[in-house]
Amino acid sequence: MTIEDINEVVQVIAHFDTKKIRPLRFQWRNRTYHIRFVNAAWDSKEGGERIVYFSVTTKESSTFELIYNTGGFLWKIGRVVVDD
Repeated sequence: MTIEDINEVVQVIAHFDTKKIRPLRFQWRNRTYHIRFVNAAWDSKEGGERIVYFSVTTKESSTFELIYNTGGFLWKIGRVVVDD
């Protein structure tokens, strides 16, 4: 297993309610990934902005770190776990 740093902007469809954010699927490199599980979620403050991190497992059997910047409304893939 290898962890690759990606740091690329992606398009994400997510459910927002008053208490939490749940990513549902995302598009990366012309492919759609459907999120099966949100393994963990945590957040941090960077400057005046809240950054929310998600570890997700997709139906396509990959694990990704998705990052949501609440100030800029921007999603990125931080890292991906690649099976060797």
